Amino acid sequence: MPARPSRRLLLTGALTLSVTAVTGCGVRLEDDAPDLPFVPRREPIPGEGALLAVLGALDEGTELHAAQRADLLRDALTEAAVPAEVIEHATAPGSDAETAAAFEASVRECGPGLLQLVGQLTATERITTPLGRKSRLWTAPGTGTWRRGEVAATALQATRATMYALDVIAGQAKEPGQGVVAKAALAAAEELRDLSARQATAAGDDVEPTPLGYERPDDLSGTAGRDWVVGSFVRLQAAYADCFARLDDDRDAALEVTGWMVTAERISRAQFRQDVPELYGDGKHQS
Repeated sequence: MPARPSRRLLLTGALTLSVTAVTGCGVRLEDDAPDLPFVPRREPIPGEGALLAVLGALDEGTELHAAQRADLLRDALTEAAVPAEVIEHATAPGSDAETAAAFEASVRECGPGLLQLVGQLTATERITTPLGRKSRLWTAPGTGTWRRGEVAATALQATRATMYALDVIAGQAKEPGQGVVAKAALAAAEELRDLSARQATAAGDDVEPTPLGYERPDDLSGTAGRDWVVGSFVRLQAAYADCFARLDDDRDAALEVTGWMVTAERISRAQFRQDVPELYGDGKHQS
């Protein structure tokens, strides 16, 4: 009679079959799973460590819409196939410096599909939290020409449109009590001109001529003029946010865009501040 296979041989064969089935289906072990022969461990997504630190910081945030921002990133990480147990254990960095570094690293290291969201989250964090006022923690603005000058040129056109709105309001603020608005509009337009000069340098040879005119409302009386300018700043932030998706190959430039969004919001504060949105650059205007 043929010899019967031993129990050890049967167990070994079953393990081999299980491993083959797992790897054949493309299943990967999670980070905390024990090593098994021939079964690859899960590869983290680009910038995963920094992204999880950002999620931890957002989860601990107490600012308006902080929970919603955390949920946006949590959903994006889930869609990027980061395991739920990894996401659930995300923790905030231990210091302000580490938190700022995590936000910047997430912009530099995340995959292309996450760059726009991460850029907007970083700008929003800098605008809405005390961390953003600690300028020493953030990378200084750039000074050179971008790899994608046409993207900076698009941002410049949006800046010019907002400058136009401010100039119009300054010129039409002749009604009693409108002097403060006119003064604020002139000051804001001047600061935007400084920003536009930097954007022109970043754009290099891709700078386009200034348009001869822009669309404007027929009636700018009362609060209509101010609402128009506020809406212009909202559109400006959206135009800046749109830059992220086209800057995958120039993360230094993407990081600089977050600074442009911070600058635009600061300039608008005097008389033209928008309601705090869930995410700066989402283009939603509440008048």
